[in-house]
Amino acid sequence: MDAQYFVERFGARRRAPSFSSYGNAGTVGLLIEPRTKEEFVAAVAALGDESFDVAGRGTNILFPDGEYDAAVLTTRAMTGAEFCGEVAVALAGERLSSLAKKAAARGLSGLERLAAIPGSVGGAAAMNAGAFGTEFADVALWVDVLADGKRERLCPDECGFGYRKSALGKDAIVLAAAFSFARSDRAAVEREGRKYAALRAASQPKGRSLGSTFKRVDGTSAGWYIERAGLKGAREGGAEISQKHAGFIVNAGGGTAADYLALADRAQREVYKDCGVRLELEVVVAGR
Repeated sequence: MDAQYFVERFGARRRAPSFSSYGNAGTVGLLIEPRTKEEFVAAVAALGDESFDVAGRGTNILFPDGEYDAAVLTTRAMTGAEFCGEVAVALAGERLSSLAKKAAARGLSGLERLAAIPGSVGGAAAMNAGAFGTEFADVALWVDVLADGKRERLCPDECGFGYRKSALGKDAIVLAAAFSFARSDRAAVEREGRKYAALRAASQPKGRSLGSTFKRVDGTSAGWYIERAGLKGAREGGAEISQKHAGFIVNAGGGTAADYLALADRAQREVYKDCGVRLELEVVVAGR
């Protein structure tokens, strides 16, 4: 791979700091940040058969400590949303919270329950992000993806949406998505958004984390099992199972990716030993 070409053509950066919201130190070999769908498609074409990772805003991905010698293609510079009546089309890097605020300001209802979810539209689509009984799939009209070098438009039934999963990802990279809203009173929509944001803030820890570490098990929070196993507040190095919500691993200071994974593995082992339940990671680990 000619790294210099990507530096000159796309403003890519060599050995750029990784940007996981967990906050561990590390760099990626080459960070490519296209600003438009067209630039993104061109970057993928230029990479050819070279291996690369795709990331949004880093709120659900754990990068290794030290130097991660790989190309990372991020959508975080691909921002913006266009509204037409009760439909909005947002680029993959648009913050879900920003899109929700723009919709609320127009008196459009639908994203209030998802308004406080960190991360981007693309990431929310790939993992079918959800909160308070509403998921991405519930409000998506269609998703534009890049698959096998071609741009395609998929309806929700073609995206393979399930609980915190979809058929989207490396083989079907999200470029943009459209959302269908319902017309409502602006003040009421904004009030609902604030209500759910407050509920989320009251139940989840502040500070550096990657959100929920594990998926729910048959509707039960992984945090319930972890707390039952006596691991609330447990630590491995600088990583800690949150005292506020055991479903979160937080960076308590100087936490490394190795600390995070060691603590996650410990939680999985102890929960299985205590309850016979296997916890599945919700967090994406780069390089796996």
